[in-house]
Amino acid sequence: MNKNTKLILVIGVVGAGAYFLMNRRNQSRLPAPMMPTGPVAPVTPTFNNSIDVTNALGLGKGQWVSIASADRTKANAMLQIGTMGSINGTTPCTISEFWMDSNGKKGAFKCDGQDYYEIPGGSRFMF
Repeated sequence: MNKNTKLILVIGVVGAGAYFLMNRRNQSRLPAPMMPTGPVAPVTPTFNNSIDVTNALGLGKGQWVSIASADRTKANAMLQIGTMGSINGTTPCTISEFWMDSNGKKGAFKCDGQDYYEIPGGSRFMF
């Protein structure tokens, strides 16, 4: 190997080393990724099922949440004492008691810890 070839080889190796050192140094100066600051909103539970409900009529008015006739078969199959849900997405409710209709289906329920219900028409119990 002659002297010029050795010189070119050394310059190439030094140049490549300098390039990698400079490139690594630039990467360490990059800013850190932005992380969200401030309070994070809590995740609200989502409910997969719902039934139509309203205030019970007659002697049970204000004391029971009535299940719509069309949804009683679904309620009979899916609702149990202890089922947690919410009425219209705002009023939490854990079922504590059922009233059975004349056909043996669940026709109304009470929520644990609540004595009086003021439920507007067209309301939904989501569970």
